[in-house]
Amino acid sequence: MNVPESAALAPVMLEPIGSVASPFRTVEDRCDYRTESRLVLRPELAPALAGIEFFSHLWVIYRQHRVGEWLRRNDWGAVAPLLLPADDERAGQGIFSTRAPCRPAGLGSCIVALLRREESVLVVRGLDALDGTPLIDVKPYVPHFDAFPDAVVPLHWAKVMDRPDDATRLSRELHWDTSSTDFTFGLRVGVALLARLGLVRRQPLRAELGASALFAQGFEAATGCSPLRGTLALAPRTNNEAPWSVRLLTSGPAVEFQLSRTIWASAAEILAADEAALWAVDRATP
Repeated sequence: MNVPESAALAPVMLEPIGSVASPFRTVEDRCDYRTESRLVLRPELAPALAGIEFFSHLWVIYRQHRVGEWLRRNDWGAVAPLLLPADDERAGQGIFSTRAPCRPAGLGSCIVALLRREESVLVVRGLDALDGTPLIDVKPYVPHFDAFPDAVVPLHWAKVMDRPDDATRLSRELHWDTSSTDFTFGLRVGVALLARLGLVRRQPLRAELGASALFAQGFEAATGCSPLRGTLALAPRTNNEAPWSVRLLTSGPAVEFQLSRTIWASAAEILAADEAALWAVDRATP
């Protein structure tokens, strides 16, 4: 693969096709993805919208022209960070693996529902841009090309829309009573060990497990250790191979914990158990 020539990385001039009319006027206003907005295109571009009313959803590309206000509100300085800082719930993630509104190129995008067209104005629902935002482009959302049913995202990622039924949906997805006991055991152990060591999920941490694959998945959910990042290694063990173990590698000396292999009746029993029941001895020992 050839390295791009410097000309390809030169600044690009973009002419807005219009602007956003929205009730969201300051960076303090939180988009609820249900409110109506208007995409007001330049009148001479109206012919370019012919046929767009037959699509239910649109891609909207816009300029993040007030990102400086957002950075100052968060006390992140004048330049957008490449790694989100510790005071953000997405801390440690690169900006390109989040949808934080401070993109390096200053462009935002959003899929919206098209409600109607009024000549050179498109009335939409779900736009996350502020009032006065410059529009760069609008194009149809086509499920055949734009929807991927097998796409994978982290479990927590889509829990930000605050829909009326989100609590019910999340409860169904995370209903521990019907979860694998090994998965729930890994989750409970991961949470307990973070608390025991005074760590939080976003801190750098590596783990070596002697356990089942489902235990490892629960442990990953709790701690963020991941084989995708090379921070979780698994030596598979069956339920009959005891003891199971967790070896944690932090900035200090490695710490190893031996786990109890109690046969749990249900995931709910694991969550209700006293913490001492998790370990092979009365307390986990380094």
